[in-house]
Amino acid sequence: AAPPQPRPELDAAQRAAVEYRGGPLLVLAGPGTGKTTTIVEAVVSRVERGEIVPEQALVLTFSRRAAGELRDRIAGRLGRTIREPIARTFHSYAFGLLRAEAARRGESIPRLLSGPEQDLVVRELLRGDVEAGASTWPARLHPALLTRGFAQELRDLLQRAVERGVSPSDLISLGRRYKRDDWVASGIFARQYGQVSALREAAAYDPAELISAAVALLRSEPLVLQ
Repeated sequence: AAPPQPRPELDAAQRAAVEYRGGPLLVLAGPGTGKTTTIVEAVVSRVERGEIVPEQALVLTFSRRAAGELRDRIAGRLGRTIREPIARTFHSYAFGLLRAEAARRGESIPRLLSGPEQDLVVRELLRGDVEAGASTWPARLHPALLTRGFAQELRDLLQRAVERGVSPSDLISLGRRYKRDDWVASGIFARQYGQVSALREAAAYDPAELISAAVALLRSEPLVLQ
């Protein structure tokens, strides 16, 4: 067993964040300033004071590596084995919520669409646009429409839009407002992509849809949120 980790020395700002017990708190800090240590100590402080048990803590981060590091550091500071994964990625947590809800309802378990699967759909739709004359796309982009790189960039744009709650109509409006004809064309394409997505298996999500679906579930189901 790994020996317990010593209690770190916190500065005044870190202590204030660790000891805070009010509502939502936003802590702003640059790289290397001790954000991870502050998060670890915030969890440890609550467990040591008996305010929560470890399984009631949830720490969300962006990568599997960061989640693994957080889990190890929290377990090391507490000096115990923890049954539930305290730290998860946003996508892992969202997928867990949707999977548990599907099981509760007796529905099929959701599946996460891979990047190559999404690229295939995007490239097939772009090929159809080209065969139809690509009239919705700016002429300067026509040489790029069938390239793999353009499909990947377009998929990335669509995902960022979904994550920010920007609908195809919003993207078209933004494009017209800021004179970005590529955004207008991408918004029109997003409508096509959404129509095709609606026809696929209901329990399949791309990464951006996964987050949106989990948020919608928490908003619509008070018991799940609780």
